[in-house]
Amino acid sequence: MKKIIFLLLIIPIQLYAVDKNPIEFANVEQEERFSNLINELRCVVCQNQSVADSNAELAQDVRDLVRNKILEGQTDLQITDFLVDRYGDFVLYNPPLKSKTYVLWFGPLVLVLLAFIVFIYIIRSHAQSTPSTLTDKERNIIKQVLMRSR
Repeated sequence: MKKIIFLLLIIPIQLYAVDKNPIEFANVEQEERFSNLINELRCVVCQNQSVADSNAELAQDVRDLVRNKILEGQTDLQITDFLVDRYGDFVLYNPPLKSKTYVLWFGPLVLVLLAFIVFIYIIRSHAQSTPSTLTDKERNIIKQVLMRSR
């Protein structure tokens, strides 16, 4: 019994969202479009989960909305445009490159460059603060300390 409990603690259990309103599509193409769209859309409540993976009520509403719009005959672009108008570019995992999303696209690059510049500055200031050559007296002191440590 202890082994079973131990295995259950070690084995990762993944939970998937369950669609509460499953509706059969007329063809496989519609089903694939639905699957692709809900995997490309971000749940605005969970923020780091796709609509397909989220159990939030809003994610269920978005899944229903996408399903209904596909059944109405709307294109993927029309559906994503509708959701972007409603929730903003944040609803897309890959937001378009425009002035509002520059921070999303270039923010990480700017932070890495800034960290690199600070790193180089610290290295240079440390290299300039240490003496480049030792005097004979300092060498003798270092030799004596090293001899004592043996």
